[in-house]
Amino acid sequence: MPSPTRCLPPLVLAAALMFAGPAGAQGEADFAAQFNGEFTGGGAVRTEASGNPWNVSCDMTGQASDAALSFNGRCRAALIVSRRVGAEIRIDGNGRYTGTYIGSTIGPAALSGRRSGNTVTLEVTWPAPVNGDTSATMTITATGNGFHFAVDDLAEPGGPSVRMTDITMNRR
Repeated sequence: MPSPTRCLPPLVLAAALMFAGPAGAQGEADFAAQFNGEFTGGGAVRTEASGNPWNVSCDMTGQASDAALSFNGRCRAALIVSRRVGAEIRIDGNGRYTGTYIGSTIGPAALSGRRSGNTVTLEVTWPAPVNGDTSATMTITATGNGFHFAVDDLAEPGGPSVRMTDITMNRR
């Protein structure tokens, strides 16, 4: 049975990034405040682009401001695999999101992107190839009572995009 460690890391990153918006803009603190607190949820995670998705359940805690955010949580699959996940995110004065995902078995992943409306879109840069390359795309969308995040990656370089992570978190 494959280990769901490759995709669980993006889960937390996505959640973390959802908490922040461009610094300095009126309303960004209010947007970020939506993500402070305790969340629970789950969805599907693939450990390989060609593999079947695993059902996961997650618990997360977020802390955010208009200039930074940290996120910590745990996701579980098949009642036998549990993985700690976390992220440290900075928001610069130009609305750029940068940070690091911590917890992946291949090492920390770099994050970089921007928010538009209720959705943050980030480029994920892995420290080693995953599915033949080192990049993926993460989207995080505020849903009112929580957030949804997804990670899409190419099945192989130049190949079709595959949804690797598809998680919905709700406020406890």
